[in-house]
Amino acid sequence: MPNLVVFDFDWSFVDQDTDRWVFEVLSTKLRRTLQTRKSAGSQCTPDVVDQTMEDLANEGFTKEQVLDALRSIPFHPAMKRAVTALKAKGETTFLCLSNSNDVYIPTILEHHGLGMLFDDIITNPASWSSASPNRLHIGRRVPASAPPHGCAVGCLSNMCKGAELTAWLDARGGQDKWDRIVYVGDGGNDFCPLLRLRAGDWACVRKDMELDARIREEGAAKGLKTEIKHWDQAWVIEEYFAQL
Repeated sequence: MPNLVVFDFDWSFVDQDTDRWVFEVLSTKLRRTLQTRKSAGSQCTPDVVDQTMEDLANEGFTKEQVLDALRSIPFHPAMKRAVTALKAKGETTFLCLSNSNDVYIPTILEHHGLGMLFDDIITNPASWSSASPNRLHIGRRVPASAPPHGCAVGCLSNMCKGAELTAWLDARGGQDKWDRIVYVGDGGNDFCPLLRLRAGDWACVRKDMELDARIREEGAAKGLKTEIKHWDQAWVIEEYFAQL
């Protein structure tokens, strides 16, 4: 049977945080503004990034500058080799499950010739304004006006990654359709989908990041079943994928 590889994006597929990277490339002032807003803790991440993207456009930065910043994000050659080789075998489906957005992710993938890698990308909506062409609007996967997703594990209010993964799998015949599900992640909100995985599945967990800590602190108590495979650099992922 085929395998399913599920990737988080920031710090899992690429070696940076896409929300932060645009401002780090273009404006230290607005990078600090983003940090201050996030530290206040009153808004979920897409809301804060959207607000700061408005500031970016108001300060005269252009759509092409934003896209160029995204194209420059660090992406390890070994990660590209890993996914390209596994895709070429023809037995693996790739799913992206990310708290980034659907402008950032495709822009980066297309720049690296990987626009067709993922069968689906589940992320936050984003679009360029028709009235103000340099203004990128970023929304929530679960809108603020919608009922809360009700996750008890601690997912962000804009997306329960566990519920998203379960819904995607159920729409395609359930987990049993896949010989093995491999989840590559690093963040605390990747913990919820890992709880949905089976004993024979793999969780490729980036060392010494928030997901790693949550597994150590909560994994046993929450009934985590999946096999944990740690990694720190993309060449380790390349080694793991060669076994699939």
